[in-house]
Amino acid sequence: MEKIEPRNSSSKFSEPASSFVNVNGIRMHTLDWGGDGSPIVILHATGFLGRIYRPLAEPLRAIGHVYSYDQRGHGDSSAPPDGDYSWDSTMRDLEGFITSMGWSGVRAVGHSAGATAIGGLARERPDLISRAVLVEPVIFESPTAPELGWRDPFVKRTLKRRRIFDSVEAMYSSFHNKPPYNTWGKQIVRDYCQFGTRPTSDGRRELKCAPEVEAKFYETARDFDGLGRILRCTAPLLIMFGAREDSLGAMLSEKVAKQLKNGRVIDVADAGHFMPMEMPGYVADQASEFLTSE
Repeated sequence: MEKIEPRNSSSKFSEPASSFVNVNGIRMHTLDWGGDGSPIVILHATGFLGRIYRPLAEPLRAIGHVYSYDQRGHGDSSAPPDGDYSWDSTMRDLEGFITSMGWSGVRAVGHSAGATAIGGLARERPDLISRAVLVEPVIFESPTAPELGWRDPFVKRTLKRRRIFDSVEAMYSSFHNKPPYNTWGKQIVRDYCQFGTRPTSDGRRELKCAPEVEAKFYETARDFDGLGRILRCTAPLLIMFGAREDSLGAMLSEKVAKQLKNGRVIDVADAGHFMPMEMPGYVADQASEFLTSE
């Protein structure tokens, strides 16, 4: 593993240790948040990166050694040489990351597509994931199901997304009062603006996850049976759905609760798809309790 010294930060917290590991042809950017105990892996949503999940990583250090990484084409991880942005590839990257670190039986917390990848791998490789919390996993009953109604609007909106900003502060000013960011913790929005962009040659800031990459993940969502894998999973799962209309999986909450083999479902009032950004303390508390239970 290639090590990089932690960057300086003006916050009261030190930056997580940054490194890179090669997984499936990807130079994968990894963050070591510290903590004592067995590994806990946090996996981010499409379009984002591991660094903005600090409000989850910090409290989880009390129950284990916390890591996160940037998925292929996201954050500071490289793009796949073959252009593969399938959801199966993200599950295989998670498998490769865990095995490359020499781990087994890890605990995991995932958000959105990150949750779907964790749930899928927990089904296929229960030796690698012993227990997991899935926050707003992206699931649907069939490739033509109404739950996928968000897909085309997401693709079109994403491809039109602005990718260059004059500065981190200009991006924050543009974002923090607009949906979906207006429901997030302000520091999480700032972290996204800072760590989710890179400097350009003319001193401006550019999104690290290109809109075309993000849109490709939305386009390929229908090809991955996350629901089926999660319902067949024998590892213990805590699944958290937001109750607001912007939740992507709430309409399947009752079905999942009835058919889940091992675990339970929580429907969270006044939360939407970005629950970890809206109420990170609550998510961290629920995750800590579940990941330490037997």
